[in-house]
Amino acid sequence: MTLTSSGQISISDINGEFGRSGTTANSSLEDLSDGTVATINTVNDADDRPDGSAPHAMSEFYSYDHNAANTSFGTWSDTTIRFIGLEPGDGITTHALSTNAMTAPTGNIGIDNTVTSGTVRGSCLVAVSSKGDPGTAGSSFSGGTNNSGSGYETISSNSSIGSVTMNSTDDTINARFAFQPHSVHTETVNRTITWTVNSVTNTDMTVFTSVTSFGGFCIHEAVPVNCKDYYKHISELEVGDMIMSYNFETNSVEEVEILKIEKPMHSDLVVYRFEDMEDIQYTHGNISTVNRGLSITKDHPIYKEDGTMVCLDPAKAKELYGLDAEEIQKGDRIRFMDSIKVIDKYLFSPDETETYTILTKNNNFFAGGVLIHSEIT
Repeated sequence: MTLTSSGQISISDINGEFGRSGTTANSSLEDLSDGTVATINTVNDADDRPDGSAPHAMSEFYSYDHNAANTSFGTWSDTTIRFIGLEPGDGITTHALSTNAMTAPTGNIGIDNTVTSGTVRGSCLVAVSSKGDPGTAGSSFSGGTNNSGSGYETISSNSSIGSVTMNSTDDTINARFAFQPHSVHTETVNRTITWTVNSVTNTDMTVFTSVTSFGGFCIHEAVPVNCKDYYKHISELEVGDMIMSYNFETNSVEEVEILKIEKPMHSDLVVYRFEDMEDIQYTHGNISTVNRGLSITKDHPIYKEDGTMVCLDPAKAKELYGLDAEEIQKGDRIRFMDSIKVIDKYLFSPDETETYTILTKNNNFFAGGVLIHSEIT
């Protein structure tokens, strides 16, 4: 443990700090001070360690910690935070907890962000605790104070988040990001997050926000595929894996094998939003995503409650793939894996992105809970 910062100090105390017996024979202040007994730990500030030069003084060992370590960041549980499928005027969405177990942290936590692409329109805030999950954001970004959390604060040039401090006991950053789109403007923004503790910085984390406005072939890569009892990102699946599908002959949901996967790039996707549909939060690798709605190309059919296929561009679905689909309408009752949900609205997303589709024996599969036609053979 660290030696006293003032008052009485003895050779016995210094021996103990070096891991020796306090009564070690023939212990000299010179040998303890110049590195003869053990190399002096220079992680300590210059004022908190002996300088190694004569004349030596006991007071040079005030606040010396022979086991002091350099402050360093660990690995973030999530290095990429994504808010996808949002629209102008949406309320506040809180992301899942992200953590980083540090080595020898001391002092306050600072945060800043650098926008690497896009123009910021909405509000992105963070709540932090060194003791546990700070909790989700409420209205007007209230909350975030659980476990002595900071509350939700700005991520721009914030040198000290609340009164949160780090030490050898409270050595883990527990962070939650919350985002609210602008009332009328869209955005597609990438931010690099810079964390600072004890003058040590970490830039391993990015935050991506996608807000689309009202308004082919595949599904946005951020929409997870339904597997039995859980979701998987398309990057985690390959031919032969099992996913969920609908058998119209038996009128039942069943687990089927993937026969084929295609992953083209597409732009001008449409995002279908449904009444009473909850956000989907999932993690693959170090990427953690909040997905809202179903992002899909305009000509890609999904299924109504009665089995009728619908999409925004049925003429193109017929021309390119020979599929007979109707034009999707607000109020259509769409088949989900465990329920029927009503189309509330749709949004246009012009950005180019990776998409996917999957072939199964039933020519359909569930993604984001929605039953989707495979559209390939």
